[in-house]
Amino acid sequence: MERVEYLCGKSLFKGKVYRPVDLQACKGIVVFTHGLGYCDRQYAINGQYFADNNYLMLTYNLRGHAGTPGKWTLQNSVEDLIESINFLVKHYKFPDNERICVIGHSTGALITLLASLKDKRIKFGSVVTTVTCLKDSFLYWFESGFNQEAKEFFKSKGVIPPTIERFMDDKNLFILLLEGKIPRQELEIPHRYGMLKSDSWYDFAYEIAHSVDIIDYATRLTIPTLLFRGEYDEVMNVCKTHELYEKLNKKVPSKLYITGSRNHFHNDKWNLIQIETLKFFEEFCSYQPPKENFLEKDILVIDDEELVRQTLKTLLKRDGFLNVVTVDSGKDAFEEIAKLKARKNKEFNMIIADIRMPGLDGIATVKHIRELITKSNGHQSQVIFITGYEGDSTQEAAKEVGYVDYLYKPFDMDDFLTSVRKYLK
Repeated sequence: MERVEYLCGKSLFKGKVYRPVDLQACKGIVVFTHGLGYCDRQYAINGQYFADNNYLMLTYNLRGHAGTPGKWTLQNSVEDLIESINFLVKHYKFPDNERICVIGHSTGALITLLASLKDKRIKFGSVVTTVTCLKDSFLYWFESGFNQEAKEFFKSKGVIPPTIERFMDDKNLFILLLEGKIPRQELEIPHRYGMLKSDSWYDFAYEIAHSVDIIDYATRLTIPTLLFRGEYDEVMNVCKTHELYEKLNKKVPSKLYITGSRNHFHNDKWNLIQIETLKFFEEFCSYQPPKENFLEKDILVIDDEELVRQTLKTLLKRDGFLNVVTVDSGKDAFEEIAKLKARKNKEFNMIIADIRMPGLDGIATVKHIRELITKSNGHQSQVIFITGYEGDSTQEAAKEVGYVDYLYKPFDMDDFLTSVRKYLK
């Protein structure tokens, strides 16, 4: 075991690295990310087990925890995990040093999955008692009764600050905070939560109140994922783990493992978790997400003229595009978008919209579509506007909505297909 130091931003992190005897034969990197309020020493995880199985392993403490300087936020933790990977890749040179697995417990599981959306070197995630959303977790404390036990974590010099105790006794205060009905200055008090120290209870509560929900991003996760949960969890409703598993991108191999543990910390099951993690990682560490055939991407054509709709559909089909839907109005467009979402859980890859149409015009239609997609956290469609009318004001309005191309009728069919191919690839 080696003790290491490295910078994440301006914060000096200290970690422990377990390395195989023959580094050049190392199969990859494993990083362990702990939960909120804990530190790496509180887990029964065995770094030497990973080294003995030819993996390089890092454990470290989150920013603001157990003497690691800096302010904890969820986003800071995501960036710090990526910087920790940067450190390992830079300092430990071996052929497979970008084959990376991250094990995350509790909030560390949320951090792991968010980091995998940003850093494609992460090839596999093993997540234990996942906190899918900090807000949901905090509110669940009041259902499980953990809010009373958690008071002990907030003691400073043996005393729970009165403001924090009130929050631990009445979840309505947290709801009022969500609604912006509690003045910030009332909550600007130093506090600690287990191994986390903070200058402001407001900052801590704000992070919880505005936490992302990884379930909203589940279909965008592209790494094989092993999810562990126990029979019961006082910190997070175990049904949330099932919901996350059910919504994961089903093109990507994943597995749900119920351990039988009856507490959040899972220290009675870490030996099992380690064995299953390496077994699963070694099976899928070379997994590559399937490349989508761009000819199979979904295209929506919106035009009130039947001849234009049929011409463009025939043209696209002849050029090999398999999934082309045509409609004559914004109303029908919204219905087709809902049908595709229900059937494939995705948005149209491209929308080709006429600007001048009776009722809702093309610009207003696309604007409303973008708003719907934003609310559902989906990927925005590429947009090509087509119009038979020239005018700077119309094109300026279209620019505000956003498009990749703007074509005037009658347009050259080869130019049209070139544009479609360019922006779908």
